[in-house]
Amino acid sequence: MKLIMPSARNLRHQEQPMHIEALHAPRRSTLIRFVAIALLLTLAACSQLSNVSKSAPSKSKARAQLSIGYSLLYQEAEGIPKLKWIFMFKDKPEEMGRVTNDLVSYYQELADTLQRLSKQYPAMRIDVTAMSEIEGDERKAIGEDLAKDFAPLVGKTGVKFEREALLMFYNTLNEQRHLTGVMVGLETDPGLRKFLETTKTQLEERYAKVGGLLDHRYFTQ
Repeated sequence: MKLIMPSARNLRHQEQPMHIEALHAPRRSTLIRFVAIALLLTLAACSQLSNVSKSAPSKSKARAQLSIGYSLLYQEAEGIPKLKWIFMFKDKPEEMGRVTNDLVSYYQELADTLQRLSKQYPAMRIDVTAMSEIEGDERKAIGEDLAKDFAPLVGKTGVKFEREALLMFYNTLNEQRHLTGVMVGLETDPGLRKFLETTKTQLEERYAKVGGLLDHRYFTQ
């Protein structure tokens, strides 16, 4: 690598950005922790799919498993919109911007709907413990790694950031569409079953859209 020494003028211009960088160092650490928490909420569904899919459960057991499923959906739907600011501070193509904005808006609506339904249907729980402590610690470690990759200023940029962010959404949507599919088979309340069927369709549509964007823009480079 060729080392180019800056001129005096360039050094003067560099002083202000370096000062700003120093001022924002503590804030960056806080933002990374914040992203880690939000990302953690997007990584929960996979660990519970096998638990939800037990065959021929009793009515009470089925409701307990559904409570785990609804809680997972709510945690993720509530957590993903917290990532909105990441995409605001990252340069990205217009097409990716449309997709990520749609996803953030969709998950905010899903979280609001789950809250409303939990009040309308007493049997529906969105506040149960969805995983064991060791699984939670595992997801926390993964979330912290992703937070470093996505963090402003020091995280990945360009194609690497875009691809990793879309893959995060892609994997989350894939888990959730399968989760809701399993839940449809357990849910006996007509209203909640309709909600799950609609949600599954919405998740599959977005899963296909993100997959299509990955295929034609990021997996051909």
